[in-house]
Amino acid sequence: MATILDPILQIAARSAIARHRWADRGAAPIGYIKGMALVYARVLGKLAAGDAAAIEMAKADTGDGSRDALAWYAQRFAALGMRNNASGRETLRHLFVLLLGLGMRESSGKHCEGRDRSASNTTAETAEAGLFQTSFNARSASPLMLTLFAQYSAKPSGFVEVFREGVRCSAASLENFGSGPGKEFQRLSKECPAFAAEFCAVGLRNIRKHWGPITRREAELIPHADAMLVEVQEVLEASPALQAAVA
Repeated sequence: MATILDPILQIAARSAIARHRWADRGAAPIGYIKGMALVYARVLGKLAAGDAAAIEMAKADTGDGSRDALAWYAQRFAALGMRNNASGRETLRHLFVLLLGLGMRESSGKHCEGRDRSASNTTAETAEAGLFQTSFNARSASPLMLTLFAQYSAKPSGFVEVFREGVRCSAASLENFGSGPGKEFQRLSKECPAFAAEFCAVGLRNIRKHWGPITRREAELIPHADAMLVEVQEVLEASPALQAAVA
């Protein structure tokens, strides 16, 4: 059945990044590629509207590699010709290229992934959840992260029906730990992948050491991902109806 989102979904489905085989992970679930394309489109709209979290994601490379993942990956971005020296859509797009690589490293693109069972992170504060294996204690990096938690808790529209394509969720993965807001964070991260992506995106600019694959520079930067997101940006700019649909 055709939907208003089809132009973005079709770009993702036919993209080279949808066929790319990630190191030690293989091809991504097609729902992951499609879903991340939609989240990028949503955040582009938020950036145009002056949303504070989107502005934070899109700020220029701070030069602080101890906190900012774009600064930590600066040489790798430069080698690919991806400039992050100015705030705006280009830097935001490159952040999403890194996000795509991080999600494949952390969860193999499975929105419902639960905590690492080989680790001892079992409290509501430290149990990892979702695409990017983020835990609730990362929120200390920026008040914007709690703002996103509140916004998506009130309106949990996260494209989960798209992210589900090609993914199977086990009962163990869906289990959440602890109680209170931290447990709710785990549930929301799995059931609202757009929240997980935005929360992580702000985190990457402020607390990059939270993610081991970032610290070890294992999250891949793949130019095919950038090419897909450029196409998404172009089709979004041409369609006010599409902009409204992803908001």
